[in-house]
Amino acid sequence: MTVLFLVERGGALRGRGGVASGDESSAPRAYEEVSRVRHRVGGNHEVERELGAHPCICHAVRRTSPTGGQRFGSLRVMFLPLKNAPRDYAWGAPGSISQLLGTTGACTLDDADWDGVPQAELWLGAHPGAPSRIVDPELAGGATTLDAWIAQEPVATLGRYAMGLREGDGPGLPYLLKVLSAAAPLSLQVHPTLADARRGFDRENSSGIPLSAPERNYKDPLHKPEMLLALSETMDALAGFRDFGEVAAVVGDFAQRADADQEQPGAGRAALADFSARVRSLATGEDLRELVTWLLEGGEAVDELVAAVSRVALAGDEAGDQAERFARERGIIATLARMYAGDPGIALALLLNHITIRRGEAIFLPAGNMHAYVRGLGIEIMAASDNVLRGGLTPKHIDIPELLARLDFAPVPPPYIAATRIQDGVEEYRPEIPDFRLVRVVPSPVDTVKTIHLDGPTMLLCLEGEARLEGAKTTASISAGESVFVTPDELPVRVIGSVDLFAAGPGLDRRDTVPMRHAD
Repeated sequence: MTVLFLVERGGALRGRGGVASGDESSAPRAYEEVSRVRHRVGGNHEVERELGAHPCICHAVRRTSPTGGQRFGSLRVMFLPLKNAPRDYAWGAPGSISQLLGTTGACTLDDADWDGVPQAELWLGAHPGAPSRIVDPELAGGATTLDAWIAQEPVATLGRYAMGLREGDGPGLPYLLKVLSAAAPLSLQVHPTLADARRGFDRENSSGIPLSAPERNYKDPLHKPEMLLALSETMDALAGFRDFGEVAAVVGDFAQRADADQEQPGAGRAALADFSARVRSLATGEDLRELVTWLLEGGEAVDELVAAVSRVALAGDEAGDQAERFARERGIIATLARMYAGDPGIALALLLNHITIRRGEAIFLPAGNMHAYVRGLGIEIMAASDNVLRGGLTPKHIDIPELLARLDFAPVPPPYIAATRIQDGVEEYRPEIPDFRLVRVVPSPVDTVKTIHLDGPTMLLCLEGEARLEGAKTTASISAGESVFVTPDELPVRVIGSVDLFAAGPGLDRRDTVPMRHAD
């Protein structure tokens, strides 16, 4: 097989010919000064293409088959610029993501009129629901989306993850990185374990439930643990069942306020008093399961309770008593009451941890953890799944028996996860799961060299500043608002410059075996 490389660098055309052995590591490197790549076709004419502002390793290959015919390999890149449009879910904040990232890099608004349209999530990954789009498809063999490029070249894009993170998974990016912006509460929800997701997916397939059906619970056979890091000054969230003693104190405070409110209907005061007694009697997870089941199944008594809880929260919120005890809880419940009047999830939320995530703090939500983001802007990373079991605060499908079967009823503290300092200016958030981890490079007073050590396909997102990226083979640059996919053979990546940058990758180290065996 004859190989011809022609790379124009700084105006000088450089070429190299030889016999290829299948090892493409000898391909010439194209750095920022590269303006054009030419590859000759049959020696008779040239095809030229501009690289523009995206400096990536490129090579053109002429392959001569034993029969004398020729086929031409695609241009290969190791740092691939990506873009996507925000998801316009109703709870999103208009203009928020494009204000953070601009509209010429990772976030693109295309030609649509986004004036006043919610911007809820920007997906950075290969999930088929909204895969990242490739800025220049010619750099990826014509693939227009990241999932298509991965399917086209699994080994080049995923490295040792080309067979999947786990046995039987097949090639795919094991994580999904998002920018999330909530102006209104998301639904109360829980995600299944990996084993439950596999069984549920197979069961619904066997039952013939279409993947697009609104009553479908399991869209794929994967779990969906997730982690959220706050970018706004604060983010409010509900996360996990609260300590029983703390729940009793919160509900008792609501009951006392209802008693003191002369305009509170008698039925409402009685409903809160009864609920307070129920909460004080909680001793086990099974007790909590019975209480949650009662709330979700609804009825007249639950309706009275929800109305009374809402009235207390709204009255306190309007009075502006933020310095008083449980003001945060009343504020969050008031927000829920305004958005989802009469929803049993309003009362159910009293059983959960009400947490404030400050800028730079993160929480990790494992399988079984009931949660809802209430408001704020953050970076979210999760296993690449779309399995959500909802429990309230939504007009969407709620499967109460399935939800109860997947909920973890053990009380937990607020699920904060601390960062580990890797080096000056480099922090790592690493839950004990193989699907993902998140590295943050923080700005520094002077340009310094920081190294990102991840294993496997890596996603970069730059929020601030600009930097030079030096991979194992090539270099590139990244600046505020841009997203770049990095192939595994470029790792580790040196970041030279002052930037606020996130790097997402699998949660494994090189010493770990891939694909992993399923525990069950």
